[in-house]
Amino acid sequence: MPRILATGFALILLVLCVGIASAQIPFIGVYFDNTWQAEATMACQCPPDGTIDTLYIALTNANTFVTGVEFKVNYPAVAFSYLGDIWTQPVTVGTTATGISMGWPNPQNGFTTIPICGVIIVWNCGGCCPQTDIPLSVVTNPNTTFLGFTDFPNFLPVPAVGLTSTICACSIPVEESTWGKVKSLYQE
Repeated sequence: MPRILATGFALILLVLCVGIASAQIPFIGVYFDNTWQAEATMACQCPPDGTIDTLYIALTNANTFVTGVEFKVNYPAVAFSYLGDIWTQPVTVGTTATGISMGWPNPQNGFTTIPICGVIIVWNCGGCCPQTDIPLSVVTNPNTTFLGFTDFPNFLPVPAVGLTSTICACSIPVEESTWGKVKSLYQE
């Protein structure tokens, strides 16, 4: 009897965990480092002009094996210049700047973060951002009108969400205060 209860409890736990895992939304993001931690934010201070750097694009939460991706990156007209994509697969049509469709020769494990490609840029903001909160967005591929990936073994398109990273996300200035001063702001 205890073995039956333990087996039943394990099955219920398995069903709940699978339900939670399948509820995750897949997304494609641009990151400023290769750790792919949430959507990245570039600090207020830009690197000096002419600094060559790499951006990293990755797919997260696919929760299946992946054979291909489609998306576009809206690069800003300020802060840096796009030079080109690197680490793309042999079956690639387009670029991240114009809309890219890319397939892997072997299915990729979408139960972990999948590095898609890198992007070479050159900073041109003079060490200081010309403006703040400059968006760097992943959007629908205009050539195919799709943003997402293809699963394996069914080869069905699965939509994903494109993330927006921020360049020169300068913090809002704050001042120290007391709880009494904060409460006084809400007096009627």
